[in-house]
Amino acid sequence: MKLKRSHIEVVKYIIINIFLLIIIYLLYLNNIRICLIYNLFKIPCPGCGLTSSVICLLKGDIIKSLQYNIITIPLMITYSVISIWYIIDKIKGKSTLKKKVEENRKKLIIVSLIILCISYIKNIMNPFLY
Repeated sequence: MKLKRSHIEVVKYIIINIFLLIIIYLLYLNNIRICLIYNLFKIPCPGCGLTSSVICLLKGDIIKSLQYNIITIPLMITYSVISIWYIIDKIKGKSTLKKKVEENRKKLIIVSLIILCISYIKNIMNPFLY
């Protein structure tokens, strides 16, 4: 049975995501900070604590996850919805996700910047990151 190109792309997408989860878990186990901003300037960025936060979320500890970084849960929900949408689009041979993103590009940028600013402000005073 020969796989369609769209199915091969879906399989590649899933493999890449599994690989990224493995990398995140290995970084967490070895307590490695990969944040370039923190390593250079010793100040947290909006994404600091995401690795630990994702691991806590996957373990079911929502409170601790939010203590590490408040954007993890909205980020994971958004990522899950977009991933499922992408896979469905690929299987059906459509590009509805791409069209929606293009239609709402400015709104997405504004919302993303607001979320990053809120996360940055919280991370500056976050005792879990130091």
